[in-house]
Amino acid sequence: MSKDERPLLLGATAADPKRAVLIWNAIRKYFVEQEFPVEYALFSTYAAMSSALLAGHIDIAWNAPMAHAQLLEQDSACRTLAMRDTDENVTSLLVVRADSDINTIEDLRGRSLALGLETSSELWLLPVKQLAEEGIDVRSECSLVELEATEYSDLQHWVDDRTIFEAVVDGSADCGIIFEPWLQPLIRKHRLEADDVRTIWRTRGYAHCAFTSGPSLDQSRAQQFVDLLLAMSSDDPAVEEMMRMEHLKRWVRATDDGWSDLRSAIVEADLVGKIY
Repeated sequence: MSKDERPLLLGATAADPKRAVLIWNAIRKYFVEQEFPVEYALFSTYAAMSSALLAGHIDIAWNAPMAHAQLLEQDSACRTLAMRDTDENVTSLLVVRADSDINTIEDLRGRSLALGLETSSELWLLPVKQLAEEGIDVRSECSLVELEATEYSDLQHWVDDRTIFEAVVDGSADCGIIFEPWLQPLIRKHRLEADDVRTIWRTRGYAHCAFTSGPSLDQSRAQQFVDLLLAMSSDDPAVEEMMRMEHLKRWVRATDDGWSDLRSAIVEADLVGKIY
């Protein structure tokens, strides 16, 4: 069997193994029924999956924003294929309590700020770089709150949105950066009113997760994959549950542009090839 005749091999991470198998079994079944056979491989980390993609062991990877931006930066033959509708034009928010006297970023000087780890795309790299562009150096002008990191199934440690949000709500921090899609779920989880937390600033819009094609994947096969992916409908009972679990209504085309700010931040922080 030639390389073009074999099934396309997709890669994904298994942060939640049970959900991952359900999701990727449904995706595989969908493509097989479209007479475009695919197989999938689950990886323990984005670093391992990225290495496999660059080496040609898999053809396409479903990536978090950091891993996707890293691959685009490391190999110009890697391409952005598609993303979820919920990955389009998202932002990171600077939030404060309703009774805070912080109203603009000019009021941040001398105040306590909760952020993610310095390798977090949404909770550090993008907002810190863009605040600096607007004249606020958070390292020297704010008091950065130390928050306990959570260990995830891939053994990486992250300070997550929930921890940052709770620090703002309980007064441990005057303000904090969170990923926009998490704001309303966190407000509901903590049984707050919508106006108990205010957003005083946001980053430029950026793209989040994406399918990344490897350097050896033929353009025509990549296009076939994208065309069939975009034809997937959340009204189809065969994929309805999978799409709900993956938090999307439809797949959309994507270009490298959505990750340009993150790529710039990665280069500036000297992180190319160091964190995925």
